[in-house]
Amino acid sequence: MMPPDPLLLPNLLVMFFILAMLVMAVINMLNLKNLNDYKKLCIFPRISLLIPARDEEKQISPCVKSLLAQDYPDFQVIVLDDNSEDRTGEILEELGRSDSRLKVIRGKPLPPDWLGKHWACHQLYLASDGDLILFTDADTVHSADTLRRSVSAMLEEKADMISIMPRHILISWAEKLIMPIFALGVFAVVPLRARFRPKKISVLSSSGKLMMFRRRSYEICGGFEAIRQNVLDDLQLPQRIMAAGLRYRVFDGTNNVACRMYHNFKEIHQGLAKNMFAAYDYNVPLFAITWLWVLFAMWEPIIVLAIFKMPQYPPTLSLGLSAISIIGTLLIWCIYYQRFKFPIYMIIFYPVAALMMAAISASSMVLTLSGRATWKARKLPKHKMY
Repeated sequence: MMPPDPLLLPNLLVMFFILAMLVMAVINMLNLKNLNDYKKLCIFPRISLLIPARDEEKQISPCVKSLLAQDYPDFQVIVLDDNSEDRTGEILEELGRSDSRLKVIRGKPLPPDWLGKHWACHQLYLASDGDLILFTDADTVHSADTLRRSVSAMLEEKADMISIMPRHILISWAEKLIMPIFALGVFAVVPLRARFRPKKISVLSSSGKLMMFRRRSYEICGGFEAIRQNVLDDLQLPQRIMAAGLRYRVFDGTNNVACRMYHNFKEIHQGLAKNMFAAYDYNVPLFAITWLWVLFAMWEPIIVLAIFKMPQYPPTLSLGLSAISIIGTLLIWCIYYQRFKFPIYMIIFYPVAALMMAAISASSMVLTLSGRATWKARKLPKHKMY
């Protein structure tokens, strides 16, 4: 008589978890609309394109040039040079001399109760005059029809705020391993449609790479001034929009907007460590339980299959459940990689990607609780443990 299998229950739990995520992946990808699904406009509200820039000499020129090349009749581009220590200001001055639609402003000193990017975005808003305001990062590059498509989507959906998911340009191995896991974090747990209901504002998320608001709606929700010390602007702003009874939508913009956020592991760590722990509302137990479960779900089926040569262990049923979990996980990653244009061959490295992201997240927790978290050479607020 075979002894009871101690792995049966955890294998079942992992398998059902993975299959639930697979179903969620399919549903969310079917419900996520692409900007190119919308017809081009016949009406053109004035748009203010707002770009905060701090030490962006390598990326600011392609970004600004792509925005100035928009096939949209009524827009302004405003870039705030946030006390850059490189050639960002000089490059912007050269661009401004060649196109009068570009307005360059110098950032004022950072007040003690503001985060740097939020202060820059607030100043940009005050300097703008558009009926619509669009915040985008300096590392983005836009196709010529991005504005037409974005405004068309916003008007057709009757939205007060929209967020657009860009295509990430991944070159180094660190980028290819770590960056795609964001797609899983955004779309793998909660149904996309549930995020658009007022009662579900706690699970909202967006991409901070491109956020567009109706001006009045931005003012009603308080804008960056209302979240001046919260690093999760791409989470907090949609939540405030929905809490105000307004309408928020998110779109796939991988055919229209591209960005390269980081170039190596050091930059990835610095960029993600500033806000990964904040995504858990600084809750240590929630953070620990989540990541321990994620690592267990990613690695346990692989370990079970790796020990299949042990005499009479693991039993056939556990081997089968583990194989289903691995196949399901690969399908999930394949769906997201294909939709967001990530290199598909990298899906086989998903256990390593999960491990690296967990390590960065743990580092984020330590740096945040110790008050050593920084971004762009500025210290971020210290938070107490919950």
